[in-house]
Amino acid sequence: MVGAARRANRKEFATSRVASSLQCRLTVPRRRQTNRTIPDHATKRIDEARLEHYGVLGEIAHGGTSTVYLGEHRITGERVAIKALDAFYVGHSEMVHRLLGEHDLAQRVRHPGLLDIRCADQTAHGIPYLVMEYLDGESLSQLAERQALPIGAVVAIAAQIASALVALHDAGIVHCDVKPDNVFVLYEAGATGWPRIKVIDFGVARSVSDPALPDGAIVGTPAFMAPEQWRGAPGPKSDVYALGCLLYELVTGTPLFSGALPQLMLAHCEHLPERPSARCPGLDPELERLIVRALAKDPALRPTMADLDAELTRLAAPRLARLAPHRDDYLEAAG
Repeated sequence: MVGAARRANRKEFATSRVASSLQCRLTVPRRRQTNRTIPDHATKRIDEARLEHYGVLGEIAHGGTSTVYLGEHRITGERVAIKALDAFYVGHSEMVHRLLGEHDLAQRVRHPGLLDIRCADQTAHGIPYLVMEYLDGESLSQLAERQALPIGAVVAIAAQIASALVALHDAGIVHCDVKPDNVFVLYEAGATGWPRIKVIDFGVARSVSDPALPDGAIVGTPAFMAPEQWRGAPGPKSDVYALGCLLYELVTGTPLFSGALPQLMLAHCEHLPERPSARCPGLDPELERLIVRALAKDPALRPTMADLDAELTRLAAPRLARLAPHRDDYLEAAG
């Protein structure tokens, strides 16, 4: 019953997501074209510039402001991921600071569930880049797109996310962009138990001591933003809310709220969501209560990330997988 309801919800979500995307395009005003001069050095691609210690083997992924390449150490042969700022943004001091800031924040905390960023540098042509550990796997969003994850796998993955975020919070850092795209599920040949994950992308992470953002400024992904984050004042409990949104989506097969930007802002700040069990009949009542608490509008009513970690770990303990988490194998055993 649970699986059938979630599969139906996923099909409906796929259709509504296309409609929502089209609606966003219609409601966001188009910006006037501006003439921008790009310095000559900024037109160089990262693979055209010689890095001091690494050779570039090819492109892995492309995001909004940066591109990730597969690199190889010239002496040891170690594979790494190289995240480079795109040419258009090289002259943008804020974007450069944000990229290099990922390295600065990563140096303040170490945890097996957090992406390891080795160093930050710039090419001979002035393109800033990060050298990161290379991960073999796929994002949680890609995995969930293929099929609904068993509840046991969802709980175990969420427990690992919470554990990694506890380490961030203990170091005085708020991730500010917890979502399936920023959780990487690892493929490990011969591994046993639950799949291991890494929380990635510290591009909009903030220190808890940072002042509130200027009026009208927000950071994060709208579908996962807590009410206080919409007001420009994210804190550790904002990550708790985002993890609640992630759990809700993985458990039910649909996002907590959907729509254009104004609709999302109003919903996250004012509307009470439908209970997860309404979309996923038969859901474990303990898990549902935990998700609902994490989604409280008032940050003071949400659990801490440490409490969320403890509860998720407790709920995951009895749901032991019998197969190694390689590719899709564990999905069949993680109910």
